[in-house]
Amino acid sequence: MRVAFITVGNAQRLTGGYLYHARVFDGLRAQGLMIDEISASDAPLEAQLAASAAFGAAFEPQLYDVIVIDALARGVCGPWIERWRTLRPVVAMVHQLPSVAEAESAQIVREQQLEAPLLRADRLIAVSEHGREILIACGAPADRVAIVSPGFDRLPIQPKQARDRRVQDEPLRVLCVAQWIARKGLTTLIAAWQQLRPADAVLELIGETDADPEYAREVQALLAGLAAEQVIVRGVVTDDELQQAYGRADLFVLPSRFEGYGMVYAEALAHGLPIVACDVGPVPALITPQAGLFVPPDDASALAQSLARLLHDPALRAQLSAGAIGRAAALPDWAETTRRFAEVLTQAASEASNRSA
Repeated sequence: MRVAFITVGNAQRLTGGYLYHARVFDGLRAQGLMIDEISASDAPLEAQLAASAAFGAAFEPQLYDVIVIDALARGVCGPWIERWRTLRPVVAMVHQLPSVAEAESAQIVREQQLEAPLLRADRLIAVSEHGREILIACGAPADRVAIVSPGFDRLPIQPKQARDRRVQDEPLRVLCVAQWIARKGLTTLIAAWQQLRPADAVLELIGETDADPEYAREVQALLAGLAAEQVIVRGVVTDDELQQAYGRADLFVLPSRFEGYGMVYAEALAHGLPIVACDVGPVPALITPQAGLFVPPDDASALAQSLARLLHDPALRAQLSAGAIGRAAALPDWAETTRRFAEVLTQAASEASNRSA
C-alpha cells in the first residue's frame, strides 16, 4: 500500500502531532507500507490559501492507495478534497480542529468552512474520545470516526520516592514541557510561580521558545520578575536530555487551555510523575484523579495552590506517583497505535475498492 500524508510546515519540529506522525510512519514502513510525507506549504493559514491552487494542480492522487490529510492542512487541501475522493479514499488525521483549539471568535466561521471538507472524508482519525465527540458534533458521521490515541515507550519505572526538602538540600524539580504558545498557558504558570516563589523548588521549562514571538515576549517579561535560580529555561533539548529531565523531576505541570490529547502528560505518567493540569478536554480522562490535580484554565491562583499542595506534601506526591504508574500501564504503546492506524488505512482502501468493483 502506498500512502500520501499531506501536512503543512516543518515536520521536523518537536510538537506532539509531528512526533505522533514520525512514530506511526516508522512503524508502518516497518510493516512494508510506503509513506510519502508531503509538506504542502508553510503552516500559517494565509500561506496555505496562497499555495492551494498550485499544490492541488500538481498533486497526483492516482499514485496512491490512500490519501491522509493532517487537519492543520485544511487551507491548502480543503478545496481539493472532494475531487480527490472521487479518485482515492481520503482519511482526515485530526489531532485537533483549529476552529475548536485556537481560532479567535472572529475567525471561527471561516475555519469551520475550511474544515467542512475534512468532516466528509472517507475516514477520520481522532486521538481521544473527546476528540471523536467533537468531530461528530461538527457533522462527521459517527461510523467514520476512529480513535487512534498516541502511544508511548513503556519504561521500567517505579513510583517516585517523594523527597522531603526538610531533610535534603537539593530543591524539588517541577517540570513543564511545552511550546511557548498561548494555549499552553505558560504565562499562567509563571504568574503562579511568582505567587509561590518557593525557596525549596525550581521550575524547569523545556520546549520551543520561538513558535510565537509575541507570546514569547510576554513570557520573558514575566520571567524577568523571577530570580534565575527559581526558573530554568532550557528550550529545545535532545531526546536523551528530555528523558533525563523527566527522570530527575519530582512533579509535572502544564496548564494548557486545550489539548487534542496531550502526549507530554502520557510521558509524565510513564515516568511516575504527579501532574498538575487544567480540567479541559481529554486531559482529565487521560491523567485521572489518581495521578493528578486539576485546576481551571487561566487561573494562576488555583494553579499556585495545587502546586503548593504537592510541593509541601511528600505523601501526596508518592500517592499520585503510584497512580501515574498504574495509569500508564493502561495506555497503548506505539505498536498498538501503529496497528490501529494501519487498520483505518486498510478499511478505507478496502471500501474504496469495493465501491469501484
